[in-house]
Amino acid sequence: MSIIRKIIKIIYQFIDKILTTITLILIKIYQLTISPDKWIFSLILKWRICSHEPHCSEYATQILKRYGFCKGLAPIADRVLSCKPSNKKMYDPAFYRVVFFCSANIWIPFLEELNSDDRYEICWIVTQADKPAWRWMQLKENPIKVKAKELFPDEAEDFIQTPLKVNPEKSVEWQNFYDWLKAKNPDFLVVISYGKILPQSILDIPTFGPINVHGSLLPKYRWASPLQSIFLNKEEKSWITVMHMNAWMDTWDIIDQLSFPLKFERTVKDLITALEKEGPKFLCNTLWNYGKRQIKAKPQNESEATICQKIEKSDWEINVHKDNLEDIYPKYRAYTIWPKIWFKLNEKVIIIEELQLDESRYNENKDKPLIEWKNLNPAVVNIAIKPEWKKAMDWKSFCNGYLR
Repeated sequence: MSIIRKIIKIIYQFIDKILTTITLILIKIYQLTISPDKWIFSLILKWRICSHEPHCSEYATQILKRYGFCKGLAPIADRVLSCKPSNKKMYDPAFYRVVFFCSANIWIPFLEELNSDDRYEICWIVTQADKPAWRWMQLKENPIKVKAKELFPDEAEDFIQTPLKVNPEKSVEWQNFYDWLKAKNPDFLVVISYGKILPQSILDIPTFGPINVHGSLLPKYRWASPLQSIFLNKEEKSWITVMHMNAWMDTWDIIDQLSFPLKFERTVKDLITALEKEGPKFLCNTLWNYGKRQIKAKPQNESEATICQKIEKSDWEINVHKDNLEDIYPKYRAYTIWPKIWFKLNEKVIIIEELQLDESRYNENKDKPLIEWKNLNPAVVNIAIKPEWKKAMDWKSFCNGYLR
């Protein structure tokens, strides 16, 4: 069966290549002869030719070379049918040039999706410089830099930028970076968890603007800890927000938002997995629709804005004998990756590594504490507890060793 599929694929590629070549020849003949900007037609139309830039024929040429005949036929037809003669020009490229700013490994799927989507061409990657790590403080490459080397092994050395300074008005390094970035002539800057605040002069460079992805609902969850705040506020769904950036954090105009449900047993780890799964395609489709002017950015409603506070040490400490389960479980869901919830027993720190609850029994016992003497709350299905400097253990082992 696989052999048959390979044969069909080869035949399809062969036919597609022939049709692409023939169509490109016909377009070239059209451009040299009866195109509206040639000969007598330009006088009749008084230079009110194709309103798009590039012209429809050049757009079709770029599409065919990039996508082939079968994949390119639909966008070409859509462009030609929407074209009206005009003296005004509207920039509408066959694909968008993107500079990707990012330093966090959870956003690697967004880089991979942009790279695999033919509608985009990544022309530069900007990330944080290598930093000392681990016990011996050896320099460790940024995870985005590592992935970029894997995805773009044939690119020049300067394809991955790691500038230390961010203000072109005060730094020669960033003035050079500004000049290089401007020379790239990008359509979009995609900025996600880059780690530095970009000056307005940098944000003004791209044709369509700088774009940011926020892993939560705006304007409700701004700033420091949006993912954790969703669980602490007991939300039943989460969001991804794509914004048009300016110099002020999280106050930017919203282009589009995507929501998805958060089931009772889901934690921040599951939320990040959902962001990695749903977010990349959503970003690519949003960028395309925004560039095509099919959607517009809208200002945030400031009356709905709230600020997510920085996570403090006291936030993840719990009292298993006094705090009720309704207060403990949202903290477990929010801090399950880091820093994890903990309590003290005989001056020792005890970390709760895992906490699984039965939803129906939770609703009946949520006003009770997690532990009453040696008895767990009836809603608990499974719990893994890690005493300080020890391995995680189940409830029975913990009782035998620590609750005698």
